[in-house]
Amino acid sequence: MSPKILALTLSFTAVAGLAAAQLPISPPPPESFVQMRQASLDMSLWTRIQMEAAMKAGAAAKTQAYPARALAKWAHVLPAMFPTGSGPDAPGTQALPPVWTDRAGFLKAAATYATAADRLSELAQADDTEGFKAQLVVVHQACDACHAVNKAGMQGPPK
Repeated sequence: MSPKILALTLSFTAVAGLAAAQLPISPPPPESFVQMRQASLDMSLWTRIQMEAAMKAGAAAKTQAYPARALAKWAHVLPAMFPTGSGPDAPGTQALPPVWTDRAGFLKAAATYATAADRLSELAQADDTEGFKAQLVVVHQACDACHAVNKAGMQGPPK
């Protein structure tokens, strides 16, 4: 291949690549949120379980600063995982009608969870191990309180 043709081919490829990178990406359809939220809630549960295990094993709270911060960040975006059209009739969902019919109550429960997770992160950063252990219980309670009203079944591994 001649150098001119090679240069022209590479230029065309680069321009095509830039053009493709500018194409708008459509948001996912609401029904796909069921799988996204179930996967992310599983990771949330796994994160909390691993922090609890670390505390039982005698780890210092500061060793859990990263997962605690990740959990707190997740807690703040959790309500966005329940858009209109993603339940309660969406296939595979465990979300109950109050998520949508009592949106204010759901958002209040989600805010309680986010506040608890923020405090957990703060305690990890401060290396307050006893406070961190106690706050893990508060986070767990916030999860359970929301699930009692808004979720069918407990969070856990697939059956």
